[in-house]
Amino acid sequence: MLKRSLPTLLGAAALAASMPASALDLVNAGDSGFVNGAFFQQVADQSTGTGVIEPFLRLQANGTEQGFNTSVNNVLDNKDGIWTHSLLVSDVPVVNLGGTNYFQVLLDINQTGANPLLSLDQLKVYRQATGNISTLAGLTNQIYNLDGAGDAFIRLNYDLNPGSGAGDMFAYIPVTGAGDYFYLYSQFGSINASNDGFEEWATVGISQPIPEPETYALMMAGLGVMGAVARRRK
Repeated sequence: MLKRSLPTLLGAAALAASMPASALDLVNAGDSGFVNGAFFQQVADQSTGTGVIEPFLRLQANGTEQGFNTSVNNVLDNKDGIWTHSLLVSDVPVVNLGGTNYFQVLLDINQTGANPLLSLDQLKVYRQATGNISTLAGLTNQIYNLDGAGDAFIRLNYDLNPGSGAGDMFAYIPVTGAGDYFYLYSQFGSINASNDGFEEWATVGISQPIPEPETYALMMAGLGVMGAVARRRK
């Protein structure tokens, strides 16, 4: 695994406000929060040079869309090609936050200017012994579920970082489980519909951004306090 460390901050500040009851909103610059033990952060534009952003899943459909990374073609709403493929756990960066290791992945979204909001309605992460799994039923060793402690979603805002490849959100998933292959399943659009180009999940390389000190303090204060956010779908 690619391991990175963040400096430990003493005297983590108490959270100033509670998370919304129905959603984690990352619609303003720098918004962040926990859902079911994972940390999510809206981020500024990322460099997209060679070796910095390494996509492993692209998916696209109007309205709702879903997919997971695999090298097998014609799976759900995946966009086939070199940017959608199986991924080794050893190729996923690991960030240490307060003594706990987290897998770090980057999400980049695309929406129209008229309707810039997009909801991430499901996020599940698996570690499997084999690559090239072709069905959801074949993903059995789950290590994270956004809805694991109640129905939850994350709202994103394309207007903050418009354009493909800019990056919109970092997800920090607790490192656990066993298996050499990393699979990420996501579903978008149930609350705020997908209306433009593909969504892309990627790992980041040499120019990896990290949370600002203030954000990190809030993370440590909130860890174990902020669980899953629940909502009632109409």
